[in-house]
Amino acid sequence: MPSESPREDSAQELLASMTTLRRQARAARQAYWLPLLLFGVLIAAAAPLYVESVEPPPLRAGSDGPALTGLGGGFLEKSAALGWYWLVALVGGYLAGLAWYRWHGRRAGVQTPTRAYVVAGIAGTLVGLALPIVLEFLLLNTSAPLSSGTSWLTGPLLGLANRGMLPHLVIAVGLAVLAHLERSRSLWVVVGLYTVVLVAVNAWFQISDLQSGDLTRFSFMLAAMLPAPILLIGGGLALAAAKKQHNR
Repeated sequence: MPSESPREDSAQELLASMTTLRRQARAARQAYWLPLLLFGVLIAAAAPLYVESVEPPPLRAGSDGPALTGLGGGFLEKSAALGWYWLVALVGGYLAGLAWYRWHGRRAGVQTPTRAYVVAGIAGTLVGLALPIVLEFLLLNTSAPLSSGTSWLTGPLLGLANRGMLPHLVIAVGLAVLAHLERSRSLWVVVGLYTVVLVAVNAWFQISDLQSGDLTRFSFMLAAMLPAPILLIGGGLALAAAKKQHNR
């Protein structure tokens, strides 16, 4: 059997080298650990604003406050404060992520294009301001068949908004865009777990018999905090992997 020619050996070695360099460049440009840790900390820092002063009644009317409370939860006692907090935290968090990736790109020599990530995050924040109002309008003014046909979507979204967890959905969308830009399976896993927890928490509120007095002063806070460890653990593991890659 004839052996491979020196030219074929060189071509294979060149292809292997290019593949290795491409893999190393992709690993060097990935820096998503900071957005994960940042948003995990921002969620945790909001915990006091989700604590009610007294045990909330089983049924509570939504807030008639300004549109800003769409980010703060119409059912929550401190909805206005939460709205301001999340408006600043989300916009500031995404802009900080943009600055971080630009700095990291100059340092590493390769840069992830993060403009779509920032645009998605800020656009999601603006949509979050108006979404509760739109959903309330649809639920109150559409015909019965149409309302029942779309309740599978409008109901859960309105539930997220009323409990002050719409910003969590904005974070999930932004991180999903970042995972696509980074082409990172690990980040996709984190985003998937985060979304699963977010959906599970909302589903628990939707199907549980909360009229029986299950709500306590800390129910909304616990629900809002449950997704945070996913981001903190994922960010910590990503940071450890980045340090390991850097020390090689």
